[in-house]
Amino acid sequence: MSAPLHSDFGQLRVTPGELHFTAPSELYDLVNVVAFGGAVDRPTHVPTELGTIGPVVFWESTGAADALPFWNTNFQCDVYLYLVHGSVRVEFKETEGDERYGHYIARTGDLFKLPKDIAHRTFSVDGKRRISLEILERNPHWATMGTAPTVADDSGVVGGFRFDVEGEDVRVTWPEGSLVTPRHFFARGLAALIAYELHLEHNEFEGGFIVHDLGERVTLKARGYSETLPPAQVLATFAGLMDRCR
Repeated sequence: MSAPLHSDFGQLRVTPGELHFTAPSELYDLVNVVAFGGAVDRPTHVPTELGTIGPVVFWESTGAADALPFWNTNFQCDVYLYLVHGSVRVEFKETEGDERYGHYIARTGDLFKLPKDIAHRTFSVDGKRRISLEILERNPHWATMGTAPTVADDSGVVGGFRFDVEGEDVRVTWPEGSLVTPRHFFARGLAALIAYELHLEHNEFEGGFIVHDLGERVTLKARGYSETLPPAQVLATFAGLMDRCR
């Protein structure tokens, strides 16, 4: 029997496969993607590696019942996404710009491409979660993840940026101005960025706050203002913000 599924997948009946070998072996692997991605405790938009072949990684990513918390751009490679269960609208736009390019409507069983260098954001079609398998090249910076502890910084400040929780919003302030972004999307975006120690390439939150990972440095941007900072400092501030955004 598999673990209980989230209520959005309550209509599914899952009987995972089984492994039968005479001795334990690392040569074999089996995972039920529906049971894994549909689990009641599965966080949304925090990818988990299920397998790898050479430079290619297979991620399970459970989409939220509303939307991806930011516009994401992959510069390293195209990404393919197989929709295991559910439905999704995928919008495409100019990275750090306003020009819209169009969208997909994808449903269970569809395989679609997320082109590199183009920003995308996913939206639920039916107000429910979805289960997907992402296929992409391994980011070389993932090799450093987990090598240094992150100690939360509760100041809400990194470089010239300040972050303040104001009810249902988060205000981002810099020397030349400020913007507000929805708190619930900001918190979910931070969860994904912290899990991958910022190594998720280029992410633009509603309102225009941008986190652009460069590997050994990270650039924060907001409406023409930018600073390139040590990732450890940004991670520490984001970790402190997570506690305040919950």
